[in-house]
Amino acid sequence: MTIFVFFIIAPVISIAIGILIVQSIIMPHFEDVNDTNLTSKIEDDLSNNESNENIVKDIDKQEINDLKKLELTIEGFDLYNIQLGSFSNVENAKALRKELREKGVDGYIVKISDYKVFYATFLNREICDEVLTSIRESYKDAFVNKITVDDFVIKYDSNEQETADMINEIIKTFKNAFDEETALWHYALVKKDLQEILKTIRENNDQISKLLNNIDKDIENPDFNDVLDNIRMQVKEREQILQSLINNKQNIQDSYDKYYKMLFDFIKIFK
Repeated sequence: MTIFVFFIIAPVISIAIGILIVQSIIMPHFEDVNDTNLTSKIEDDLSNNESNENIVKDIDKQEINDLKKLELTIEGFDLYNIQLGSFSNVENAKALRKELREKGVDGYIVKISDYKVFYATFLNREICDEVLTSIRESYKDAFVNKITVDDFVIKYDSNEQETADMINEIIKTFKNAFDEETALWHYALVKKDLQEILKTIRENNDQISKLLNNIDKDIENPDFNDVLDNIRMQVKEREQILQSLINNKQNIQDSYDKYYKMLFDFIKIFK
């Protein structure tokens, strides 16, 4: 009987109790885990994660587009120089310039491969040809030396667009100023009348300075800073030339020389 109870009855009772525990306690928990709502929630979470990743990718793409490199193209121009001589030795160029001044004709020296003596420089070809005709009465070998200043390109980020537009506007204003003033210098030299050239230089200086003052001084683009440094130097030189003419501290020929040196310095912006 003891053997019967311990080895048959007791195991049967234990098995029965185990089955009861599994059916009433353990199985309901498994059913909760397999609940379709929970599965759906997990799927939604995964879907949301994928959507969030796509949103982040879209934001990254937008930031890249916002900061993509753009190009500012500064349009070049042509200079028309009435050339009277070209020398490998600067002393010979100075001798010709001295001769010109003694005859009441002015000129200046520019180093372009050789030392070239120019009588005048213009941005307008028609005015240049008119002056060339008059100077050939004294210098038959005079001719027009054309210098083409090529376009140049500055790369910048799209968030620098306002600065790029301002720089482009300033350089255009500079070119217009030189176009007006070079035409007036010849008249000032021949007629010894400075009134018109002084008025024009003063007005152009004011306009350039006003544009320059509107530019933010904290610019990170090194190419922009190089251009602006050159422009600021040009503005100072223009103001010095204006004051020299007003105060008669220098004669008109010296101011004329300095003016055209400044013009050729302006070309360096395009290199």
